[in-house]
Amino acid sequence: MSDDERGASPEKEEEQAGDEPVQEEEEAPPVEEAPQAAKQSSGPTEAMRQMEEAKQRRSEREQEELKEYEEMRRAEKQAEEEEIRKLKEKKERRKIERAEEEKKQAEQRAVEEARRKAEEEERKRKKEEELRIKQESRAAAMKEADRLRNPPKPNFIISKKGGSVGNVVKAKEDMTKSKEQLEEEKKAILTQRIHALNIDGFSSDQLTEKAKDLYNQIYKLESEKYDLEERFKRQQYDMMELAERARQMNKGGRDRRSGGGYDDDVVDEIASKIPGAPPMVKLASKYERKVDRRSVREKMAMFSNQPA
Repeated sequence: MSDDERGASPEKEEEQAGDEPVQEEEEAPPVEEAPQAAKQSSGPTEAMRQMEEAKQRRSEREQEELKEYEEMRRAEKQAEEEEIRKLKEKKERRKIERAEEEKKQAEQRAVEEARRKAEEEERKRKKEEELRIKQESRAAAMKEADRLRNPPKPNFIISKKGGSVGNVVKAKEDMTKSKEQLEEEKKAILTQRIHALNIDGFSSDQLTEKAKDLYNQIYKLESEKYDLEERFKRQQYDMMELAERARQMNKGGRDRRSGGGYDDDVVDEIASKIPGAPPMVKLASKYERKVDRRSVREKMAMFSNQPA
């Protein structure tokens, strides 16, 4: 460094020193720009704060969504567990019901099997009963046919039987009874013969079978009733015929004893062959105007167009 420079340096320094305030005065406006720089420096800080707040809000929202999802998942899990529990209960209940149904079906099958066996035995018994009745009817028909083919010889001897006397006595006692006594006896007999119809607990098949059985019983009773009525009619006719023969016999005896009734030329061939035979019966009514006195041979000859 030269002396001039050294000498000049103080001056320069003074000038510089004198000039610095000027420069400071001139550079004062940039100092006023500091708030703008501060403002510029505070801008990123506000943005960062907003970003932080947005990030925090997003995090909170995500936490809330996660919490809602967990709550929803917990509710779904509880619903699934409840549904599984109900399904298990339903399965157990259905298992118990199935066991009860199988038990009932087994009992019903046992009852049906017992009923079927009873019906089969009843059907078999009825079939045997019908076969027995048919055999008895066939035997009775054969016996009747044999009796008609080989009729018994006439027996004119009347023998008294003690049983008939007992029947007569009983009939007289019945005739002497009052109407109230007969009604009481009738009710007692009906009560003894008629049984109560117990159909409680019967199924439709059992009711049908019972109705068929009752129909068969009614049919059988009606048949027996008809047979008894016809038998009564035949017996009544036989009794009337026997009574008429008895009257004719008594009348013929009186006529013979009195010398009338038959012509002297009429010969009773049966009386001549069989001793003790009753007298002949007139073939003409007493109410006819003219009594036919011809003999049987004359009548036969008239109908056969042959001379007697």
